[in-house]
Amino acid sequence: MLVTSNLIEAAWAKIPELQRGQSALPSSVQTMVDHPTPKCTIVVFAPSPDSTQDALSQGGDLVPYPKFDFLCTKGCPSVSINRAALTLFTPLYDHLSGLKDELNKREGQLIITGQSLGGSIASLFTLFLLSSMDKESKCRPICITFGSPLIGNFGLQHSHWNSFFLHLVSDKDPLSTLFLPSGRSAPTSSHSQATAYKPFGTYLLCSELGCACFDDPDLILKLLTVASSEVAGGLQVVVDYGEILRNLKYRAICKGPRLVGERLTDPFSAGIVMELKTIGIDPAKYNIDI
Repeated sequence: MLVTSNLIEAAWAKIPELQRGQSALPSSVQTMVDHPTPKCTIVVFAPSPDSTQDALSQGGDLVPYPKFDFLCTKGCPSVSINRAALTLFTPLYDHLSGLKDELNKREGQLIITGQSLGGSIASLFTLFLLSSMDKESKCRPICITFGSPLIGNFGLQHSHWNSFFLHLVSDKDPLSTLFLPSGRSAPTSSHSQATAYKPFGTYLLCSELGCACFDDPDLILKLLTVASSEVAGGLQVVVDYGEILRNLKYRAICKGPRLVGERLTDPFSAGIVMELKTIGIDPAKYNIDI
């Protein structure tokens, strides 16, 4: 259902459109606000290649950011954000404050999206936007990212806004697993910092075999760690998620008992195993407990 939804396709289509126009514009991060229909708004973030490299050179450590203290709870009194993402987000803060106020007045579907660190900015802006919306708001956003690295710690994982986030990750994308312990962590990122990263939201993991959707954060973290150990190529590899979406949309994904390999009495566990088999991951090989 997610793959065949026009929502994801519409989000992706605007990203290369914005990226193509970057060379003519001086800003390090381009922002597009598009209204494909009167009841739909798409907000796209696209950092330039140079600004992406500059941000990544700042390191992969997690740092506190007081403007996101609204995420703090009694159970998690502090929230830390990836330094590279903040390097790009912070200079935009005043502009995004005005955009937030503008979007709060709109009605209908709101899609916020970006690829790589553009998706990191999209996630932070969506959290910022959600913090200002009340229950009466007629415009609820969905954030759709493509190949974006993890951006925060335990505090994000326990946000009650998890259902507003969908992250597409290809097993060929080196940036999506950059800050994990076995990934290509930035030079200043320590192991303890890397292990503090936690996923939040729903993840659609894609491979040549198909795709599978997960929302359990511990399982997602394990699968991303597996992906980080398997991915080939350097950070200059750019994944075409448009091609991935086209392939997935027209491929019939076969799921059945033959994929499981052993009889599982728990239907929930059997379902997870089948999802993993769909994207080519053998739980036994990687010691993934189901």
